[in-house]
Amino acid sequence: MARRAKFAYLSVVVFSLAAVPGCRDRLFDNPFDPDVGEVVFEVVQTLAAPVSSPLDLTWDGSLLWMVDGASGLIAGLNPASGALVRTLQPPFSATAGVASDGADLWVCGEGSTDVYRINVLNGDVQKRLSLQRGSFTACEYAQGSLWLADSLSNKILRVDPETAEVIGSFGNPGTRAAGLAFDGLHFWVSDPAAISIYELDSTGRLIRKFLSPGPSPQGLAYDGRFLWNADASLSLYQLRFPS
Repeated sequence: MARRAKFAYLSVVVFSLAAVPGCRDRLFDNPFDPDVGEVVFEVVQTLAAPVSSPLDLTWDGSLLWMVDGASGLIAGLNPASGALVRTLQPPFSATAGVASDGADLWVCGEGSTDVYRINVLNGDVQKRLSLQRGSFTACEYAQGSLWLADSLSNKILRVDPETAEVIGSFGNPGTRAAGLAFDGLHFWVSDPAAISIYELDSTGRLIRKFLSPGPSPQGLAYDGRFLWNADASLSLYQLRFPS
């Protein structure tokens, strides 16, 4: 009996050693998940965020742009290393969200009903939209519209980027949207209170909920292949989700 128990123990040790990943990419078992052991997505790489308070993210085709809640600056990052390439000064200090329309950046902030389009090279204001109400924590540009996460209504607003008219909305499945991204088919919303990332269809219907790789998920961005997640723990995660 003792020999059998010893053999079982050795088998577990060998299996555990064999299961240790030997490369940079790894399948991630979320430590905040009560069902630890269930693989839900892959962390392709983890980078150090070069700002002191990471908030929203966006991808402009070459750089990741991250809002620094401490300084109010928008930092352009190299996606391969996370290194700081350059910074932009937005038109207000309480910046919370950033989005790219492929040419310029859009920025929004909590406590302000104004949303600005700024030049991606020098930060000069190209356009200002003034909404009647709202407090915006994240934004995204998709389907020819500007999408704003409004903490007052807890909804994602679809806004005409020319007129500032709210032309649609859907409910946020969590309590507070800190990040918002669109992958060409689905929306992704992060919720630090629930330590979760939600996948929604284009109408806002919840498809799946994932517990995030870090303890406080903030900004989200999609680069055409991977979803990126900035976390308040000063980590920047490159994620691959199952189809």
